[in-house]
Amino acid sequence: ICNSMNFLDIEELLSHFRSIATYQDLALGDYLFYQNDPAHSIFALQSGTIRLLHYTNEGQEIDHYRVDAGEVFAEIALFKEAYVCTAIAEEPARVALFPKSEFWSALQQDPALSSAFMELLAHRLHRTKIMLEIRGIRATHERLLHYLRYMTDSGKEIMQIHQSMKRTAQDLGVSPESLSRAIK
Repeated sequence: ICNSMNFLDIEELLSHFRSIATYQDLALGDYLFYQNDPAHSIFALQSGTIRLLHYTNEGQEIDHYRVDAGEVFAEIALFKEAYVCTAIAEEPARVALFPKSEFWSALQQDPALSSAFMELLAHRLHRTKIMLEIRGIRATHERLLHYLRYMTDSGKEIMQIHQSMKRTAQDLGVSPESLSRAIK
Protein backbone atom coordinates (compact mmCIF):
# COMPACT_ATOMS: atom_id res chain seq x y z
CA ILE A 1 0.00 0.00 0.00
CA CYS A 2 1.25 3.42 -0.99
CA ASN A 3 1.47 6.18 1.63
CA SER A 4 1.60 8.91 -0.97
CA MET A 5 1.84 8.58 -4.71
CA ASN A 6 2.61 11.27 -7.21
CA PHE A 7 1.23 10.42 -10.66
CA LEU A 8 2.95 13.56 -11.92
CA ASP A 9 6.33 11.85 -11.27
CA ILE A 10 6.73 9.19 -13.94
CA GLU A 11 9.62 7.43 -12.20
CA GLU A 12 7.60 7.07 -8.99
CA LEU A 13 4.67 5.73 -10.99
CA LEU A 14 6.82 3.21 -12.86
CA SER A 15 8.43 2.10 -9.62
CA HIS A 16 5.05 1.58 -7.95
CA PHE A 17 3.63 -0.42 -10.87
CA ARG A 18 6.84 -2.25 -11.83
CA SER A 19 5.27 -5.69 -11.39
CA ILE A 20 2.46 -5.06 -13.90
CA ALA A 21 4.13 -2.68 -16.40
CA THR A 22 5.23 -3.73 -19.86
CA TYR A 23 6.94 -1.43 -22.34
CA GLN A 24 6.51 -0.62 -26.00
CA ASP A 25 8.87 1.39 -28.19
CA LEU A 26 7.34 3.41 -31.02
CA ALA A 27 8.98 4.99 -34.05
CA LEU A 28 7.83 8.28 -35.54
CA GLY A 29 4.36 7.74 -37.01
CA ASP A 30 3.68 4.44 -35.22
CA TYR A 31 0.21 3.97 -33.75
CA LEU A 32 -0.10 2.86 -30.14
CA PHE A 33 -3.83 2.27 -30.47
CA TYR A 34 -6.67 3.23 -32.79
CA GLN A 35 -10.03 4.77 -31.99
CA ASN A 36 -12.49 1.95 -31.17
CA ASP A 37 -9.75 -0.63 -30.44
CA PRO A 38 -10.54 -2.66 -27.30
CA ALA A 39 -9.32 -0.69 -24.26
CA HIS A 40 -6.92 -2.95 -22.40
CA SER A 41 -4.33 -0.60 -20.84
CA ILE A 42 -3.58 2.74 -19.25
CA PHE A 43 -0.32 4.30 -20.45
CA ALA A 44 2.56 6.42 -19.16
CA LEU A 45 4.90 8.07 -21.62
CA GLN A 46 8.50 7.58 -20.56
CA SER A 47 10.05 9.44 -23.52
CA GLY A 48 8.91 11.08 -26.74
CA THR A 49 5.60 12.68 -27.68
CA ILE A 50 2.24 11.07 -28.46
CA ARG A 51 -0.61 12.86 -30.21
CA LEU A 52 -4.15 11.86 -29.32
CA LEU A 53 -6.72 12.52 -32.03
CA HIS A 54 -10.26 11.64 -32.96
CA TYR A 55 -11.82 11.01 -36.35
CA THR A 56 -15.36 12.19 -36.99
CA ASN A 57 -17.82 10.12 -39.05
CA GLU A 58 -16.96 12.40 -41.98
CA GLY A 59 -13.26 11.55 -41.62
CA GLN A 60 -12.22 14.90 -40.15
CA GLU A 61 -9.22 14.71 -37.80
CA ILE A 62 -9.65 16.50 -34.46
CA ASP A 63 -6.73 16.95 -32.07
CA HIS A 64 -7.44 16.04 -28.46
CA TYR A 65 -4.05 16.92 -27.00
CA ARG A 66 -0.41 15.95 -26.99
CA VAL A 67 1.14 13.77 -24.34
CA ASP A 68 4.69 14.63 -23.32
CA ALA A 69 7.22 12.45 -21.52
CA GLY A 70 6.24 11.97 -17.91
CA GLU A 71 2.48 11.99 -18.50
CA VAL A 72 -0.17 9.31 -17.98
CA PHE A 73 -2.86 9.00 -20.66
CA ALA A 74 -5.87 7.01 -21.90
CA GLU A 75 -7.34 6.91 -18.38
CA ILE A 76 -10.82 6.76 -19.90
CA ALA A 77 -10.01 3.11 -20.68
CA LEU A 78 -10.89 2.36 -17.05
CA PHE A 79 -14.51 3.20 -17.84
CA LYS A 80 -14.86 2.31 -21.51
CA GLU A 81 -14.60 -0.92 -23.46
CA ALA A 82 -12.88 0.79 -26.40
CA TYR A 83 -10.42 3.67 -26.83
CA VAL A 84 -12.21 6.90 -27.76
CA CYS A 85 -9.30 8.29 -29.77
CA THR A 86 -6.19 7.28 -31.70
CA ALA A 87 -2.66 7.59 -30.30
CA ILE A 88 0.22 8.19 -32.71
CA ALA A 89 3.91 8.84 -31.98
CA GLU A 90 5.01 12.33 -33.07
CA GLU A 91 8.60 11.33 -32.35
CA PRO A 92 10.23 8.10 -31.20
CA ALA A 93 8.64 7.14 -27.89
CA ARG A 94 8.85 4.63 -25.05
CA VAL A 95 5.50 3.84 -23.44
CA ALA A 96 4.71 1.94 -20.25
CA LEU A 97 1.49 -0.10 -20.42
CA PHE A 98 -0.50 -0.94 -17.29
CA PRO A 99 -3.26 -3.55 -17.68
CA LYS A 100 -6.56 -1.84 -16.96
CA SER A 101 -7.94 -4.48 -14.58
CA GLU A 102 -4.79 -4.55 -12.42
CA PHE A 103 -4.53 -0.75 -12.45
CA TRP A 104 -8.18 -0.48 -11.39
CA SER A 105 -7.64 -3.03 -8.63
CA ALA A 106 -4.68 -1.03 -7.27
CA LEU A 107 -6.80 2.15 -7.22
CA GLN A 108 -9.60 0.39 -5.34
CA GLN A 109 -7.25 -1.06 -2.73
CA ASP A 110 -5.23 2.08 -2.00
CA PRO A 111 -6.96 5.35 -1.03
CA ALA A 112 -3.71 7.35 -1.33
CA LEU A 113 -3.18 6.01 -4.84
CA SER A 114 -6.78 6.85 -5.76
CA SER A 115 -6.34 10.35 -4.39
CA ALA A 116 -3.15 10.88 -6.39
CA PHE A 117 -4.93 9.64 -9.53
CA MET A 118 -7.80 12.08 -8.94
CA GLU A 119 -5.23 14.88 -8.58
CA LEU A 120 -3.74 13.94 -11.95
CA LEU A 121 -7.18 14.00 -13.58
CA ALA A 122 -8.01 17.34 -11.94
CA HIS A 123 -4.78 18.84 -13.33
CA ARG A 124 -5.60 17.53 -16.81
CA LEU A 125 -9.15 18.91 -16.60
CA HIS A 126 -7.85 22.30 -15.45
CA ARG A 127 -5.30 22.45 -18.29
CA THR A 128 -8.00 21.54 -20.81
CA LYS A 129 -10.28 24.25 -19.43
CA ILE A 130 -7.52 26.87 -19.66
CA MET A 131 -6.64 25.85 -23.22
CA LEU A 132 -10.32 26.04 -24.27
CA GLU A 133 -10.52 29.52 -22.74
CA ILE A 134 -7.36 30.57 -24.58
CA ARG A 135 -8.58 29.14 -27.90
CA GLY A 136 -11.81 31.07 -27.40
CA ILE A 137 -9.99 34.41 -27.48
CA ARG A 138 -10.52 36.00 -30.87
CA ALA A 139 -7.31 38.00 -31.41
CA THR A 140 -4.18 35.87 -31.93
CA HIS A 141 -1.92 38.26 -30.01
CA GLU A 142 -4.28 38.09 -27.00
CA ARG A 143 -4.34 34.28 -27.23
CA LEU A 144 -0.55 34.30 -27.22
CA LEU A 145 -0.37 36.60 -24.19
CA HIS A 146 -2.83 34.46 -22.20
CA TYR A 147 -0.98 31.30 -23.22
CA LEU A 148 2.35 32.74 -22.09
CA ARG A 149 0.81 33.85 -18.79
CA TYR A 150 -0.55 30.34 -18.25
CA MET A 151 2.78 28.73 -19.15
CA THR A 152 4.71 31.04 -16.79
CA ASP A 153 2.48 31.04 -13.74
CA SER A 154 5.66 30.86 -11.65
CA GLY A 155 6.20 34.63 -11.98
CA LYS A 156 9.52 34.29 -13.81
CA GLU A 157 10.54 37.16 -16.04
CA ILE A 158 12.19 34.93 -18.65
CA MET A 159 10.56 31.90 -20.17
CA GLN A 160 11.96 29.27 -22.50
CA ILE A 161 9.55 27.40 -24.73
CA HIS A 162 10.84 23.92 -25.47
CA GLN A 163 8.60 23.16 -28.40
CA SER A 164 8.40 24.19 -32.02
CA MET A 165 6.58 27.25 -33.30
CA LYS A 166 4.31 24.87 -35.21
CA ARG A 167 3.35 23.00 -32.04
CA THR A 168 2.72 26.23 -30.13
CA ALA A 169 0.50 27.39 -33.00
CA GLN A 170 -1.40 24.07 -32.86
CA ASP A 171 -1.85 24.48 -29.09
CA LEU A 172 -3.30 27.94 -29.71
CA GLY A 173 -5.46 26.83 -32.64
CA VAL A 174 -3.84 29.29 -35.07
CA SER A 175 -1.64 28.98 -38.12
CA PRO A 176 2.15 29.26 -37.67
CA GLU A 177 2.03 32.39 -39.84
CA SER A 178 -0.55 34.05 -37.56
CA LEU A 179 1.53 33.15 -34.53
CA SER A 180 4.64 34.60 -36.13
CA ARG A 181 2.81 37.88 -36.83
CA ALA A 182 1.52 38.00 -33.24
CA ILE A 183 5.03 37.49 -31.85
CA LYS A 184 6.35 40.39 -33.95
